[in-house]
Amino acid sequence: MKNYKFLVPVILIGMFALSVYTLYDTKASALEQYNEYLSAARSYRSQDISVDAEEYYEKALDINPSLELYVEIGEFYIETGETRTAIKWGKEIIELYPKESGSYEFLMSIYNEQEDYAACFDLADTMESLEVSSSVCDEILSSMEYEFFLNGEFADVGVFSGGLCPVMIGEKWGYVDTSGSQTVSCQYVEVGYYSSSIAPVLDSDGNAYFIDESGNKKKTLQTLSDVEHLGFMENGTFSAFIDGVWNFYNDSEEFLFGGYETASVIGNGVVAAMDGSNWILLDSSGQDLTGTTYDDVVMDEKSIVYRNERIFVCQDDEYYMIDSSGNIFGDKYEAACVFNDSTYAAVRIDGQWGFVDKDGNIVIEAQYDDARSFSNGFAAVKIDGKWGFIDLDGNVVIEPQFDDAKDFTSAGSVFVLNEESWELLRLYKYNH
Repeated sequence: MKNYKFLVPVILIGMFALSVYTLYDTKASALEQYNEYLSAARSYRSQDISVDAEEYYEKALDINPSLELYVEIGEFYIETGETRTAIKWGKEIIELYPKESGSYEFLMSIYNEQEDYAACFDLADTMESLEVSSSVCDEILSSMEYEFFLNGEFADVGVFSGGLCPVMIGEKWGYVDTSGSQTVSCQYVEVGYYSSSIAPVLDSDGNAYFIDESGNKKKTLQTLSDVEHLGFMENGTFSAFIDGVWNFYNDSEEFLFGGYETASVIGNGVVAAMDGSNWILLDSSGQDLTGTTYDDVVMDEKSIVYRNERIFVCQDDEYYMIDSSGNIFGDKYEAACVFNDSTYAAVRIDGQWGFVDKDGNIVIEAQYDDARSFSNGFAAVKIDGKWGFIDLDGNVVIEPQFDDAKDFTSAGSVFVLNEESWELLRLYKYNH
């Protein structure tokens, strides 16, 4: 019996050694088979024998699946012109290896080749959500950062305010959002800009009132009649053109000040009004801000003169920049545009347009035929008769190709004029 006690461990060790050997032999055999299948697949592939190549690729994949092999098979599908199969295969790779950058690199490369920019940015969103990074994908995305598409056709447009823009179809005005979707049907003879979620409109019957973002009537005028034009509401104050003059009223329609033949809206607390043949600057209560008269005050399309704490005024045919107290900044210009945001304003110097900051420093040299102030990182510029866009460093990011252009929104969209129709240009990066 004692001898048996010694034999049991020996037998167990032998059995373990045999199982290890068998396992190793099985793995070695499987690896050998895998290599044979893969070699055959590659050989058939090199001979353009696609059916057999696919068969042996599948056999190799059954034995030893890996990201590298999946990608190789995907590249084989691309090589044989089976792009749809390759895309389907790429999606399967991502499902199997969602945390591997190589999965996304393969599929994004296909989308890039197909110029499917929206799909590329969709993939980038997925990568970001899963915290997957790839320098290859970053490079691909960088190459298409300013790719765009166009949608919508309108007879005329304004600029965006509060995420909505006035548009004209036929001879009536309505509103669209930053995707070009119509939020308020074109039914008004005149519209203004949204402020505090309401906008002034004039309907076909000559009625002036305010609507909300869905087009519902929000505020009617109870005591004012024969209103020919209506300015937008700011902090409970609005303007109205009645009997040939602009007046300013509070929310209760009480007269505040007015009697001006021409006036801006109250924008950021400042009003420009023409007093006789001269312009003056007023605060929201009608008090003179600078004690100085001007030959002209620059307004933007919203009829605002004051933004980024600066105003452009003109005296003796020269424009210059001031603050709301009349202090002067920078040099004098031949023409200027109101700041759109806190970046740079367009100014004309010696017949060409360039850009300045709020202190009057020239940040982009005058070199364009025409220009608009920067908005959300881009500025429209005119070169050789066509409009395109530059970035804050002065790089042309969208080549001049349009007949006119407006200002970019934070949603990566901007209206451009193609021949006789205004269309909404949308960057894939923000709109996919």
